[in-house]
Parts: sequence; structure tokens; C-alpha cells
Amino acid sequence: MKIIYWLGIAFLWMLPLNVLLLTAGTPMSGEALGEQEFVGLGVAVFGTVAGAILYRRRPR
Repeated sequence: MKIIYWLGIAFLWMLPLNVLLLTAGTPMSGEALGEQEFVGLGVAVFGTVAGAILYRRRPR
């Protein structure tokens, strides 16, 4: 059960990294930030907060 728990935390913490990589490419290509990037930013914030909460409540 702990393996599934840690995989969940790792997945949630990967959300901000994925959004950062995808969002960084948009301005570099000369395009303006659109609606998808703002939705991705919301997903990144959710992943960071959920990962932090789960990490603080981790099983010992």
C-alpha cells in the first residue's frame, strides 16, 4: 500500500514540472499564452498543493 501511496505523491509532484515544460515552450515559439496554459497552471497548483498535503500526512 505504501508503494501506491508514494507513486501517487510522485505523480502529483510531476504535474507542475510537466506544465512548466509545456508552458515554457509557448512564449519561446512567439505565441501568446492562451486558455490551455491557464488551465495547466491550475492543474500545476493543484498538484503541488495535493502532493504537499499527502506528503505531510504520509504513513509512518
